[in-house]
Amino acid sequence: MPLAAFFAQFASFSFNENQSSNKNFDRLVKVMRITKNDPERRVVREGFKDALVQEFNERFGTDGNDLSNWQNLCNVLRIEPVPDTIQGCRQRVWDTHVNLVDLVDSARTGTPVKLFASLGELTSYTLRTDKFFPKQNAYQGGLLKELLREIINPYFGKRRNGSAKRKERKKKQRAARAAVADGD
Repeated sequence: MPLAAFFAQFASFSFNENQSSNKNFDRLVKVMRITKNDPERRVVREGFKDALVQEFNERFGTDGNDLSNWQNLCNVLRIEPVPDTIQGCRQRVWDTHVNLVDLVDSARTGTPVKLFASLGELTSYTLRTDKFFPKQNAYQGGLLKELLREIINPYFGKRRNGSAKRKERKKKQRAARAAVADGD
């Protein structure tokens, strides 16, 4: 798996599969004696971020239009009953608040992922634990892009003159809500 491969490139470090990715990274920088301001830390951190995204892709898929990827995600997030449409899955997952670093770790460690009641609770947890998932990454697939949340600057109101991409996402969300409502 990508995280294990990333950590394996450091001969003086042994990856602990039962620990969170962040704890492994923190141990790695201690073993390497890299300070926060050391340019090498930035390089190592970027490699770690790439490995996190690649691990997500391997465990959950990259295709946001694949029903089995969405249903797998619903199962991991303990969403019951699992919807039988992409739109239904998308809506249920969108309404679920989960830290993506923890989600990747849970697949490896077998520990159930912690679910949060609101974006505010997820934000507090993410800031407290410093478990940020890379927002921009060359390896991101379509499924992952749909799961990312704005943690630092969340916006809860309506935006005027939004981008076409945001408008398209809102249109998909409305369609998913309508599909779920029609199914009830």
